[in-house]
Amino acid sequence: MRKFIFILLLFISCNPPPAEPAETIKGKVVSVADGDTMTILTDSKERIKVRLYGIDAPEKGQNFSSKARTYLNDLCYGKTVKVDKKGIDQYDRVLGIVYLEELNLNQEMIKEGLAWYYNHYVEDPVLEELEKTARQQKLNIWSLKNPTPPYEYRKKQRSERSDREARN
Repeated sequence: MRKFIFILLLFISCNPPPAEPAETIKGKVVSVADGDTMTILTDSKERIKVRLYGIDAPEKGQNFSSKARTYLNDLCYGKTVKVDKKGIDQYDRVLGIVYLEELNLNQEMIKEGLAWYYNHYVEDPVLEELEKTARQQKLNIWSLKNPTPPYEYRKKQRSERSDREARN
């Protein structure tokens, strides 16, 4: 009997309960801040800021930042999108995979060479392969000799700001 209970407990511990299904949010895109951030308005009139999960588009001041924002805006502004919520970031934005009908906008931005695959936080072989192809085709950001990833650009901006503040 003890052996049976042990095996039963072992079986239960090896089979955790299924994960909760991801939350899906639908809304109309009412603004596009940049190539990886938008605001949607839900049917209940709630405004939700959404950061495209797994990608990092050029920051304002970087090459191709305007093109990335314009491309995303042209794709989805004023249209209804579905967001598969993956979490909330440090700025209280919903992290999500955004779909316009069947089009995955996260993948689309990578495919067009208008964003980096953010492999520091996400493991996604599809995004990785799309970036590799965009690099090989030298699309947009990949047409530059040494493009600076946005996370490095932000780090440099913070460092320069700290240096200026320290001198004052």
